[in-house]
Amino acid sequence: MKKYFIFVVFVISLGLILNSYLNSYIQAIFISFMINAIMALSLNFITGLADQFSLGHAGLMAIGAYTSAIINTEFLNSDWTLIPVGVLGAGFVAAFAGYLISLPSFRLKGDYLAIVTLGMSEIVRVVLLNWNHVGGPRGYSTITKFPEFGYSYGFIVILLTITFMTMYRLKFSWFGRNLWAINEDDIAAEVMGLNVAKTKRRAFVISSFFAGIGGGFYAHHLGYISPGSFGFIISVQILIIAVLVGLGSLSGSVLAALILTFLPEALRSLPTGSVDLRMIVYPILLILMMILRPQGLFGRSEMSFKNLPFIHFIRSKCSAKYVARLTK
Repeated sequence: MKKYFIFVVFVISLGLILNSYLNSYIQAIFISFMINAIMALSLNFITGLADQFSLGHAGLMAIGAYTSAIINTEFLNSDWTLIPVGVLGAGFVAAFAGYLISLPSFRLKGDYLAIVTLGMSEIVRVVLLNWNHVGGPRGYSTITKFPEFGYSYGFIVILLTITFMTMYRLKFSWFGRNLWAINEDDIAAEVMGLNVAKTKRRAFVISSFFAGIGGGFYAHHLGYISPGSFGFIISVQILIIAVLVGLGSLSGSVLAALILTFLPEALRSLPTGSVDLRMIVYPILLILMMILRPQGLFGRSEMSFKNLPFIHFIRSKCSAKYVARLTK
């Protein structure tokens, strides 16, 4: 109970500081961080736990964004107090789309599944590009936004908390154990009586639901969306966030989203001329991670002080010295 109280106090304090002392630019970055965290958590759930390599999260995000914008604008009279209804509807529509995608897709695995999900994402983008009702290539610009930062901040914190707690509970439930079994050896899991296709499909639907929620809030955060906002690079960025700290580590995904949201903005102010340092830093980070710690910073473990790599290094060295002294 104490840790929940500390979390609530921290969230409220952070919101007050952001609202009172920091400008709208910093506020927007914090909101973007939490959207990225939701998207990374939803991808990590299927890629890290169920070993389903997906490159279609940008398409699911686009479905959620356009669905929420249409629901609020055309059915809810652009009432900002009903934005949560549109976002929830976006999650269900994205989940249904994920279910339809999973029906033929999960006959495949590995790179083939990645190609299919990437193709789905491009199909969604091209359909939106040619759909004049939602602006086509001009984009959708009449989307309702929250009137004040406090409302936007409170809602996205609730969404991120629900997403993380749901994924965390599922990870350590019987369903999560089934996903781990599929991750380790899907043939052995099937021999033991596990319905692999059905379990993967459920995981993909859950992931699609939260990807749709992230996309729905994204639309109301910016107030404008276009097909170009959901290109292939968005799927890659979400994948980088999920991979950086460790596939299967949910708290690690939140930390990676924090780092990879604020780091590009910090590099933006450097006097580099026409060189975009962000496109250099991303590959360097990934290369270093693959060389030094290919399983990610935390691997499959959740983030804690004891799980930090340098803590393991110090403890191993100290233990070795202690054993050496005892054996003299």
